[in-house]
Amino acid sequence: MTTNRPVLVSVMQFEDALKSGTTTVFDVMDVAAATGADGVELRRELWSGWESQLAAAKERGDEKGLLITYATHATLFSSDPATLRADIDAAASLGSPIVRFFPGQLPADDDGAGWAGGQAIADYAAERGVVIALENYARTPGGTLAEVQTCLARIPSLMTNFDMGNYSLHGQDIPAAAAVLADRIVSSHLKDQTGNPADAPTVLGAGVLPLDAIFDVLDSLPQRVIYCFEFRGGDDAVARIERSLAYLGKRWA
Repeated sequence: MTTNRPVLVSVMQFEDALKSGTTTVFDVMDVAAATGADGVELRRELWSGWESQLAAAKERGDEKGLLITYATHATLFSSDPATLRADIDAAASLGSPIVRFFPGQLPADDDGAGWAGGQAIADYAAERGVVIALENYARTPGGTLAEVQTCLARIPSLMTNFDMGNYSLHGQDIPAAAAVLADRIVSSHLKDQTGNPADAPTVLGAGVLPLDAIFDVLDSLPQRVIYCFEFRGGDDAVARIERSLAYLGKRWA
């Protein structure tokens, strides 16, 4: 919606349809373009046949003028390094500037080999022109501000995908976390929470998160931050996307 704050649709909005095979990632890309979003976040976990479709997805994104980002459930310190490199390669093939990983279980402070393994993956990403956006996980391990800060301090080339809802689930001050991470934020998952930890994330403005305070921090950051909706769409995916786009449009008016 702005050059410095592109707003993306995620395949999360179409999770059920993608799992059932009634929708493809190409359909999601078409919907993103039709709603006026700036791009789409793709994920291999919701993408049947992803390995053979990377080039076609990039072509569709180019045709539609969409920014593509790539997110997976891989964990920097727990997943097989070959899996992590394959995800980075996929992101590079798509032209994605970032790949979202979770931290996983952090190495002990004195585990030099463990931290060196994370550094090696970060170095590989840099070679491929991709930034690792480490996200605060919704559960443990790897979901707290302290854990994210530790990773960013130990591996300076890492950046972070700021998930506002996940910090809420850990009982942390979300605007304060955004202010602390500030220049390391390259992307943010946008959502609202009902206040019941058992409930799934919801559309912007339909929950209890202090969105104005959060966006006051995020919108003030000088660097480009990719905004991406992360909530399920159910039977009303397009309407939920449009409602959240309208929320941002009103804020930025």
